[in-house]
Amino acid sequence: MDILLINPGKFRAQLPNEHLGILSLKSYANSKGFKAEVMDMAIENLSAEAAVPKILNLNPQVLGLSMLDDTKTVGFSLIKKLRSAGFSGKIVLGGYFPTFSSEDILRDFPEVDFIVRGEGELTLIELLKNLIRSRNADFSDILGLSYRMDKTIFENPARPLISDLSILPPVDRKYARECIENKQPLRVYATRGCWGACSFCDIISLYNHSRGKQWRRRPVDQLVHELSHLAETYDTSHFIFNDDQFLVKGKKSLAYVEEFTDALQAKKLGITFDLMCRADTVTRPVMRCLQTVGLKRVFLGLESFDPNQLQRYQKGISVRQNLRALHILKSEKIDVIASVILADAYTTLYDLLKQFAVLFRLTRRYFNSRECQISVNKKLEVYRGSQVYREYKEKGLLTKDNYLEGYDFKLKPLTNWRLKVLTIEERVGRAISLTIKFVITQVRMINTLMRKEGGIKQPVTNN
Repeated sequence: MDILLINPGKFRAQLPNEHLGILSLKSYANSKGFKAEVMDMAIENLSAEAAVPKILNLNPQVLGLSMLDDTKTVGFSLIKKLRSAGFSGKIVLGGYFPTFSSEDILRDFPEVDFIVRGEGELTLIELLKNLIRSRNADFSDILGLSYRMDKTIFENPARPLISDLSILPPVDRKYARECIENKQPLRVYATRGCWGACSFCDIISLYNHSRGKQWRRRPVDQLVHELSHLAETYDTSHFIFNDDQFLVKGKKSLAYVEEFTDALQAKKLGITFDLMCRADTVTRPVMRCLQTVGLKRVFLGLESFDPNQLQRYQKGISVRQNLRALHILKSEKIDVIASVILADAYTTLYDLLKQFAVLFRLTRRYFNSRECQISVNKKLEVYRGSQVYREYKEKGLLTKDNYLEGYDFKLKPLTNWRLKVLTIEERVGRAISLTIKFVITQVRMINTLMRKEGGIKQPVTNN
C-alpha cells in the first residue's frame, strides 16, 4: 500500500458520517495510479490502541492523517503509539489544524515528517511521486508543503487553490452502506470554499491562505451524475450537501440554481436534500426553485441578533436579513436549523438579555418542532486561523493560547455570571423533563398491566 489515509475521530454511535476529505484524497490518489486506502476511526469505532495493529498489518509506505482541533488528541496519540510500535513509514498531516500550526507541530513532534497546508489533493500527489516513484530527497518545489530537513523547518509557498474542480473524481464511498444502515444521509459536495469574511471562521482563513477564487462550483453535469449514481447504487433518495456555502448572492444565484434544477429534473431523480447557506442568500425565488427538486431543510449560520455583534463578526448581514430569511423559510414550509453565538469578549449583560428576548420569541414562532431547531453556542469558539484569534491576541484578551490545549478568552463578569446561570437552568430543566417523562412512562406501563390482568374493567355501553 502506498498511502493509508486516516480520520482519527471519536466514535459516535448514531452519527457515522463520511469524512469527505480523506475519501476525496483516496479517489484522487487512486486516479493517479497510487494504491490508497482509508481508515475512519470514528465509523469503525477504533481507539488509538486498536488502530495500531491494523495499520502495522497494512504496512503503508505513507500514513496521512486529516486533523481538526477536536481530533488532534487522538491523532497525536496514534502517531506516538505507531512510532513506539516500530512504524517506519512517512507520516503526513493535513487539514485545518495542521495548516495553521505547521511549524509548531514539526518543532514539537519528531514523529511527523510532512504537513500539507490548505487543499491537499495536488500537494499530496506531488509528495507521493517524490517519496515513492522518484525517491528524491528534495521537497523544495512542492507548493503547500511544510517539512523538516536536518532539524530545520521549511515552509514552502502556499499552493494556489484548485480552479477547476472537475479534475477531482467523485469521492470514494467505502462507508456509504454503513451510513445508510444507520439512517444517515450520504453527503455530497457541490461547491468548495466560502466567499464570506466572518472573523471567527478558520474556513475563510484556510482558503485565503492560498491564491485563487475562494468559492468554486463543481460542473453541474458531474454533480448530477454522481447523485444519480449514488441514488441507484445505494437505493437512497435523501442527501446532505456538505458545502460551507451552497449559494451566492445577487443575480447569479438564481441562474446557478436554475441550471442545477434543470439538470436534476432532466434526470428525474426524485431526490430530497438539505443544504447550508447564509441568510442573505435566502430569497423566495431561489428557495422555491430548489424546493421543486427536493429541498427539505436549510442550515443557517445566523450567529447573532445583536447588530453590534454581527458587525464584530464581519458577517455583512443585518438582523433584519436574519429575520427575513427565517420568515421566508417558514412561509415556504422549508425546515431550518440555525446556529447562534451568544457571547464574545465584548458582550455586555444588556446585550445578552436582548438576545434572550429575541430568541424566546423566535423559538415559539420558528423553532417549535423537531424538524426546526436552533443551536445556541453560549461562548464564541476561537480558532487559531481566524481573524478573531489574531485580534484577541493582539489586544491581550486571550486567557489561553496554546495550539495543543486550545484557546480561550475572558467574558465580561456579569455576562459570564448570566451564562453560568443559564447552564444551571438548562440542567434543571432537563432533569425535570426527564422525571416527567419517566413518571408518565411508568403510569402507562402500570395501566397496561392492570388492563391485561383484568384489574381495570372496560366500560360497558348499551346499544
